[in-house]
Amino acid sequence: MVAEPLIPRDPVAAHGAADAAEIARLRALSLRDRGRLIEAACEAAAVIYRSRLAAGLGEVEPDCWPASTWEFFRRHAARVRSLSE
Repeated sequence: MVAEPLIPRDPVAAHGAADAAEIARLRALSLRDRGRLIEAACEAAAVIYRSRLAAGLGEVEPDCWPASTWEFFRRHAARVRSLSE
């Protein structure tokens, strides 16, 4: 039996395969379970935010969405409007 190397031969491919496996796992979850994951993530973010404030780090200034996101929203809104006509 040959042991796998500690460092993958192609780290980018290894990450891609891990991401694909994780996405497949998430897609297999029920909507209820997905909702629970989102709720847990939000609760964790709130805990982190409160901890930042308690440590005196101050308010967080979120970055603006990139132009590509705004363009996606414009295309999506136009498509939805055209479907409802």
